[in-house]
Amino acid sequence: MRLHTEACTIMTVRRLYVPDLPESGGVVTLAEGPSRHVRVLRLVGGDQVVLFDGRGGAAAAQLESVGDPIVCRAEAPTRVETGRPRVVLMLAIPKGSKLDDCVRMATELGVDEVALMQTERAVPRWDPQRARSRVDRLTRVASEAAAQCERNDIPIIHRPQTCDGWLSEMPEHARGVLFGARARMALNLDGTSEPVWCAVGPEGGFTDTEVGLFQRAGFAVASLGRGVLRVDTAVAAALTIVQDRLEARLQAR
Repeated sequence: MRLHTEACTIMTVRRLYVPDLPESGGVVTLAEGPSRHVRVLRLVGGDQVVLFDGRGGAAAAQLESVGDPIVCRAEAPTRVETGRPRVVLMLAIPKGSKLDDCVRMATELGVDEVALMQTERAVPRWDPQRARSRVDRLTRVASEAAAQCERNDIPIIHRPQTCDGWLSEMPEHARGVLFGARARMALNLDGTSEPVWCAVGPEGGFTDTEVGLFQRAGFAVASLGRGVLRVDTAVAAALTIVQDRLEARLQAR
């Protein structure tokens, strides 16, 4: 007996970033970025999409026109609370294109804010005049990553400050953890219901002076394993550990 099988196509509903969703639903005109995405994907009128506003809201929508401009008709948005503490990544600016990769991975791993740091051993030195354009570019990287990983919010990318500059802005009730290449202590976030600020250093690591600043601010020093990791790998490892600890706490409730 000959068996006939039919190919089954799983349709993926595309997600598009829209800064402002109409509260009761309605017509939405797409900006340049999401419009370009629609054209690259060759979507047509009548296709279903999901619009998200980067602040936790999402709405089912249908493409009405794929001309210029591209127009959607959206349903009323819904909002979902994560129920977990906010996570802030304090990241020393890495060299080259690694920063894009770090922001992309941080978005995929649920970070709420990225606080860029200018540390003593960080090689890149940002021109203050160009900082805004660079932050805007990183925000676009984050929005694309959020769309890909089906996240409805986008992490806030902050302009660089020194370590002590960021520590002075850290809320008193937040938990702090510095991930060190040769640290031996495992991270413990049991009972944490407050924001978690986690610091990852540059290629050469934090200086002793900088480590002292973090420790005086109450930061625990946690291990990323026995090896010395590249910055982008360290970001992924650190945030995976943080999210694992926070998820375990939520499940234990």
